[in-house]
Amino acid sequence: MPLCELNTNVPRAKVDESFVKELSQLVASIVDVPEKGVTLQVNPDQLMMRAGTLDPVVTVAITGFSTKYFTDAMREKWVTSLTTFLSEKLGITDHGRIIMSFHLIEATHVGFFGKLASSQLK
Repeated sequence: MPLCELNTNVPRAKVDESFVKELSQLVASIVDVPEKGVTLQVNPDQLMMRAGTLDPVVTVAITGFSTKYFTDAMREKWVTSLTTFLSEKLGITDHGRIIMSFHLIEATHVGFFGKLASSQLK
């Protein structure tokens, strides 16, 4: 059940509903879960700077409570898959402008369906 927040200064016109749908499908395939287990927040048109320029840039924060999503091999899979996708879809050819961060949190710190995730794992 990964939560992914993507921020970019790329205009909303390039970050449309089809982009979000494809991203959701990609995330589901990366972690091998049904798409119903994926939550995305996509924020285009952000004022963002990296390395002193306002050139296109994207950050992706990936949060989850399952350690299987955050092994070294899985983080490498996230980085490789998302960098390829974001480069192709957003036209960001400088891969140093595609930044990802990973956040492993306790299941007691996530709630959905009106309950803590920890209570739904039992």
